[in-house]
Amino acid sequence: MNKLGVEPSVTTWNDGEARFLDWTIDGVALRSTVSTQHQTPLFLDDDVWRESAVETLSRLLGHLPGHFDDGRVALLMCPLCGDLGCGAYSVEVVFSDDSVEWRAFGWQVDYEPFDPDQEEYRSAMARFDRTAYETLLGDLQSNYRA
Repeated sequence: MNKLGVEPSVTTWNDGEARFLDWTIDGVALRSTVSTQHQTPLFLDDDVWRESAVETLSRLLGHLPGHFDDGRVALLMCPLCGDLGCGAYSVEVVFSDDSVEWRAFGWQVDYEPFDPDQEEYRSAMARFDRTAYETLLGDLQSNYRA
């Protein structure tokens, strides 16, 4: 099984910077494994994004439907606007009794269907212990609600 975590990170661009918690899988930052412009998880150090962070965590916990019509959940999004039309790195979340899988990682936008044949992402999958997964995401959710 893989180990899901988060770590503090920052991204910069011409107009500023964003501080956030980045996903890690087995200690490796998710953003370091994909080609991204400046997309981040919506776990920014900014009160404006707290509601979005809580909502995204609810989607990853299976309490709300995915961000996209096909049920996929966005892991990395535009930190300026959070608009799925800017493109998002998304995943299919599948629950079993004792595990949670993130399958079929890939880029998508909200105005086109997901392309499952993206060469560099097609085989990507991570499997987490369900109890550890729900504890981590539940703790994050509680922190953003506080």
